[in-house]
Amino acid sequence: MASSTEVVVTYANIILYAISYQLQRPVEPFLVRSLIHNNQNNTSNTNEEESSNQTYGRLTSFFSFIQTIGSPLIGILLDRIGVRKTSILVYFASALSYSILANATSTTWLFWSKIPTILQHAFLVGQATVASSTAATSDNNNESGGSNGGDKQRAVALGRMTTAYTIGATIGPALGGYLAMGDLFAGARLAIWGSIISVILSIIFLKDRSSSERTEGNKTNSDSQKEHQQSFLQSIHKTLSYLRHPTIGPLLFIKLLNGVSSSAFTTILPLVLVNKLHLDTSQLGYFMSASSLSVAVFASFGISASMSLVGNRSDRLASLGLALRAVSIVCFGGGVSWLLLHL
Repeated sequence: MASSTEVVVTYANIILYAISYQLQRPVEPFLVRSLIHNNQNNTSNTNEEESSNQTYGRLTSFFSFIQTIGSPLIGILLDRIGVRKTSILVYFASALSYSILANATSTTWLFWSKIPTILQHAFLVGQATVASSTAATSDNNNESGGSNGGDKQRAVALGRMTTAYTIGATIGPALGGYLAMGDLFAGARLAIWGSIISVILSIIFLKDRSSSERTEGNKTNSDSQKEHQQSFLQSIHKTLSYLRHPTIGPLLFIKLLNGVSSSAFTTILPLVLVNKLHLDTSQLGYFMSASSLSVAVFASFGISASMSLVGNRSDRLASLGLALRAVSIVCFGGGVSWLLLHL
């Protein structure tokens, strides 16, 4: 029962996390422009637009850089202090980020608000929570003579994680854009409370595995502490050593190229919609929510169709996915070029 409760709470936290994060997405381009306008009253509209676009691009790049640093750090924290304490830190960092954002008076404070996001990796923590909770349930079933369906149960639970995030990603932009029509900081203030609720839920309902469950055999406490200390000091080195693997290195390079194209897409698209199509915050929010919903629909039906097309081969499915992503990026580039030439 405890493990089931942990999984349900994790889903709830992910929905709140997605809503809180997505509340800001349709607002940031307008917030950047507003802060630049308030601090540079003598600039022309053209220079102000160029400055806003450049600042927004730097802001998203800075956020991506901070997130990249934080990913391995979250893995270390999960290994050393467990899912409960890591979850509390993640949602507290989110609340801190939104607090800074809600009180920003210049674009400099927007950059400061991204610093706490080094720990803003709730989805990674949620995956670890679900994996450990379902593993504990599977162990209990095996001990009581139940069937060994742990792998299937874990796969289903992790799939529902994506569904939970999609729910939040669909609600968040539309709600954030609507709230920003009256106050650009309303979404950030609401996100603070969403993150605080997740902190409280994590404190009450999540639990860390005991030290005996995280160690192997009958090791003494001193041996366990020594192992944890060594793993902490060597974790970054181990992570970097994976780059030398003949298979992982090329895959990470492809992932890097994919990440660059995706980041460019997510950065440029709002600017095109705002500057060329003149969407307001509410309209931009509805567009982003519709985009999230379309991705969810494709994930529900397109993945199964793709798997039937390529068979039960994960490498072929990955290749097909990358090819479709490349085609979509090319089509997007052509569409943006057309807009820039004709609008």
